[in-house]
Amino acid sequence: MKNGSSYQLLSKLFLTYNQEHFITPERIELLKSIARTGSISAGAKDMGKSYKWAWDSIDQMNSHSSSNLVSKSSGGKGGGGAKITPFAIDLIDYYDDLERIHQSKIESYQERFNQAFEKRSFTKDIASTLHGRVSKIECNEDVCEVAIEYGDTTLKAKCKKAMNLFQGDAISFMVESNQIIIAKQEVEISAQNLLVGDITEIVEDGKKVYLTLRLSTQEELKVLITADSLVQLDLQLNQTCFAYFKTYNITILGESH
Repeated sequence: MKNGSSYQLLSKLFLTYNQEHFITPERIELLKSIARTGSISAGAKDMGKSYKWAWDSIDQMNSHSSSNLVSKSSGGKGGGGAKITPFAIDLIDYYDDLERIHQSKIESYQERFNQAFEKRSFTKDIASTLHGRVSKIECNEDVCEVAIEYGDTTLKAKCKKAMNLFQGDAISFMVESNQIIIAKQEVEISAQNLLVGDITEIVEDGKKVYLTLRLSTQEELKVLITADSLVQLDLQLNQTCFAYFKTYNITILGESH
């Protein structure tokens, strides 16, 4: 078996428009390169790309965007100057922030992915799949806010309007294990969602600890905490715990059949 450390999870953010690539990692790098060099040709050359690729990329970004990302001055093919607009600067900053958040999530799963390969065992502790029912749904443009009836509580989540969910639909959804805050009693916290369960399993793995909570619905909620948290909270088997998590830590998978 190969050493798990040689495996690497890779993922990048892409924004599409009408199912075509619009904002991509390479195009973000192109905008940065133009900002550094002051021209499209120099920016493309700096990336090892052709002038045509750069020009076509900019033309497509400008045509699909609500505001131009690059302003160009004439000067013939390969000539003239170019600079990115204030809108492009804001876009780059926003994309970079999203990419940092995205990569932090990927990195948080990297070690567990490696261990799964080393142990030849893939456990479903990255997230828990639960089942509930849509009790209320309000949509605005492309995003819907969904109230999920789950046992004797109501959870709040968001999903794409394209999922075509309706009030009363039975759905399945995932809760990220490493985004749950555990407490031994109810506390005032900004997280909008709360589930209560009893600890049925505690698995220590170095600096990390995996908890399994049995919920009132008899489904299991997987929770990832640090070894220090286990000691500080003095968590024990059969202990009742309060699990808090935010709206965006729920991923709605779709209708449950």
